[in-house]
Amino acid sequence: MSNNNGHVLQVVAVSGGLNTPSKTESLIQNILDELSSAIAIQVHFVKLSEIGPLLGGAIYRHQLPEKVQDDLAKIESADALIVGTPVYRASFTGLFKHLFDFVEQTALVDVPVLLAASGGSERHALVLEHQLRPLFSFFQAQTLPIGVYATDKDFTPEYTLHSEQLKQRITLAVARALPILEWAPAKGIRATALEQKSKQANQHLGINKQIEQDGVLPSITIPDLNTAEARIHKKPFIV
Repeated sequence: MSNNNGHVLQVVAVSGGLNTPSKTESLIQNILDELSSAIAIQVHFVKLSEIGPLLGGAIYRHQLPEKVQDDLAKIESADALIVGTPVYRASFTGLFKHLFDFVEQTALVDVPVLLAASGGSERHALVLEHQLRPLFSFFQAQTLPIGVYATDKDFTPEYTLHSEQLKQRITLAVARALPILEWAPAKGIRATALEQKSKQANQHLGINKQIEQDGVLPSITIPDLNTAEARIHKKPFIV
């Protein structure tokens, strides 16, 4: 099924799981499978289980291997993100946060983000609201209304998903996301528009570098505050 403008949605999935196999990776893959059954997508899957050791002690983006820099560029140019993490000490994994510390902080403005997490019990379910949603609100991304949380009992010993309730939750999350994803105004143009921004971040961005920024960050469709105000406050015609 193609999108309304003929473009294939560029989706980047990010898993904070540190092991292989991983319940978090399995959860995200199930979400991707459900989404791909409803809309045409192209997926780039970033797995901390693979690139975690490459992050090392880097505090500047140019210290990262090219593989990680390429993954960061994919995240920054995505039409939509699906992000998930296991819950460690009541929060996302440290390497998951470290990866997003290197994301250029204006690159995800208006980008739809579907949130997911896995934990040992239901007691950690609010990690979606208390940890992940504030993180992506910092980027002024558009966190989607329904997140997906899974516990150990939702998976088989082989880490495949068997819970019918969780499958229904995934279906609901994707269904609620579709109206936003299908009409995302930036579809198909973010990769070109963000290419230079990613290159500059690779050269200059550090996690301890203070960056001055406007209160309203630029996006693909709303590049500055004047454009935003012009769309809201229509100027009257002068006769």
